[in-house]
Amino acid sequence: MRKFLIALIVASSVACSSGAVTGSSTITGTYRLRSINGAVLPYTTSTSGGATTEIVDDQITFDQSSTYSESGHTRTTANSQVTVSTNSQSGSYTLQGNAISLAAANGGSGRSGTIINDRITFVEGGLTSVFTK
Repeated sequence: MRKFLIALIVASSVACSSGAVTGSSTITGTYRLRSINGAVLPYTTSTSGGATTEIVDDQITFDQSSTYSESGHTRTTANSQVTVSTNSQSGSYTLQGNAISLAAANGGSGRSGTIINDRITFVEGGLTSVFTK
């Protein structure tokens, strides 16, 4: 009985340590940016020389073919003039356990984060961005 229990524990450990998230349905779908550094949107990224830049929204959509698309808006206010810009990129993603890595198709910088349930967290450049499904 003891040998069976040890074999079961070892088999469970091996099965759980593959590092992969099982099934593409665990990530597919759209995740919306909910907060940056714990603050809700819009989030002010800079204020300089009378101009203010804010992140208004952002969303990332993951599909079953390991690709993603991201789209968001920033708003810059300077001298009472408001300019809204759309930012987008796409690329591929990989999962290893709870780690997710995004590689931009245009060769831009990649991003790495963690995914737990329906929540993705990216920490980059001193900012913690939280996306939820």
